[in-house]
Amino acid sequence: MNSMQDYYYKVPELTKEEKAMPSSRYYTDYPLCPPGPLQQQILSAGPIAVEDAIPIEHWLDHLQVTGYPKVVYGYTMMPDGSGFYIEYSTSPVTWQGKWRRWYGNWYNRYSKGMVPGQGNLRYKIWMPLDHWDHKFINGENDKDGVWSLETLDLGATGDPRKGIAAVSHKIDLRDYGLSQERIDMLEAADCRAEAVYEEFDGPGHHLVLRFSRPCPLGGRESINCEWMGYWPKDGKIVRDESTPVDENYLKNVIMHNTIEREHLYQVLPDLYEEYHDKPLDED
Repeated sequence: MNSMQDYYYKVPELTKEEKAMPSSRYYTDYPLCPPGPLQQQILSAGPIAVEDAIPIEHWLDHLQVTGYPKVVYGYTMMPDGSGFYIEYSTSPVTWQGKWRRWYGNWYNRYSKGMVPGQGNLRYKIWMPLDHWDHKFINGENDKDGVWSLETLDLGATGDPRKGIAAVSHKIDLRDYGLSQERIDMLEAADCRAEAVYEEFDGPGHHLVLRFSRPCPLGGRESINCEWMGYWPKDGKIVRDESTPVDENYLKNVIMHNTIEREHLYQVLPDLYEEYHDKPLDED
């Protein structure tokens, strides 16, 4: 019979400087688990049918107070060579949005004990297998974009520094087809939608749409989608045929996202409790 240690991922070891920082315990003391059996069963069944994916021309249609797309978890290559995945998840009933908002500011800044060239420990805590570095471009907020460096292969590379750097930019959905009337309707029902596009240190663009709303069973439910090979330009969503993507990459990305989401649910309540009222550069 396998031990529980066989169930957890083995994560990269921290440097001696990182180990000396008190926050390192959130990296070392919270085991990283693979996707749950339900998600793993879906992923093991292979790609979803193309006709069940959300085509880019309907990318905002599922932003509704109720109802779901035909398929809410899975990935597939599209006929035009782009890639698509959709990831449904629910948060614990006890989850507080303020925790995640605080973390988004905290992990985009460096603590005083971080050593240049060793990455960002605060970001590594979120997904130890693949994360390396993350920061605000302007050092203060996301208005000028957010830079990141990570791998998306569940540790197969063995060194997250070998990932491809990316910059994420926020999109105003009103410029791309979401009317103010729909925005007001969604906000009145406590629904939240946000979109970003990603550009890389290399060819290609990704378009990401995140949507959350109250879950009928309590907590919140999220329906997040990504179209790899598209980006917003001058009020239109346009194709970027230079974007590299294949089925294996898509599967790895949705697995990565599933793992990091569940891991943050475990780590963040304790991390927030210890650090939210400390100076931003506290180790």
